[in-house]
Amino acid sequence: MEWVSSWIQGIIMSVIISTIIEMILPEGNSKKYIKVVIGVYILFTIISPVITKITGDKLKLSDMVDLNEYIEVSSNSNYQNLEEDQERQIKNVYETSLKSDIQKKIEAKGYKVETILIELKKDESYTLKQLNLKLSKEKEQIIAQNNIQTVNEIKVQIEEQKEVEEKNQTLSILEQKQLKQYLSNIYEIEEKNININ
Repeated sequence: MEWVSSWIQGIIMSVIISTIIEMILPEGNSKKYIKVVIGVYILFTIISPVITKITGDKLKLSDMVDLNEYIEVSSNSNYQNLEEDQERQIKNVYETSLKSDIQKKIEAKGYKVETILIELKKDESYTLKQLNLKLSKEKEQIIAQNNIQTVNEIKVQIEEQKEVEEKNQTLSILEQKQLKQYLSNIYEIEEKNININ
C-alpha cells in the first residue's frame, strides 16, 4: 500500500510542477514544445513506477530519449524560421513604404507614376540598389506646356491624335535628368541606377 501512496504522490507532484511551469511560460511558439515535454514527463511519472514494480528494473527516461538534443534541435529550427519570417516581413514593409514615399515625391513634381520597381541591397539597412520607374506627365502639365502665349509662325502638321498624346505624355531628356538628380539626392542612389520609362 505504501508503494501506491508514493506513486500517487509522485503523480500529484509532477502535475503541480507542470502547472507552475506552464503558468510561468511566456506565450510563443516554444510553449507548445515545452507542453509536449511536460506531457511526456507526466506520462513517464505515471508509467515508470508501474514498469519498475512489474519488471524490477528501474526505468530511466534518458535511456529512451535524449531530451536535451530534442529541445536544442526544435528550438534552433523554430528560432531560425522565426528570424527569417521577421526579416522578410520587415523588408516587405520597408519596400512598400519606400515605394509609397517615392510615388508621393514624384507626383508632387507633377508626374503620374505608372509602375515602380525597386531592388534593395542585401544589407542590414536595405539600401536602395536599383530604381525603375514608368512615368507620364499629368494632363495639367501637358496643357501648361502646350499653352502658347504668342504666335510667330503657324505650321500645319497632321499626326494621329494618339501619337501626339503619347509624345506629350513622355518625359523629355532634361525632365528625366532633373528627376534622376532629385531622386538621387533624396534616396542616396547613383543616377546611373535610376531608369525612367
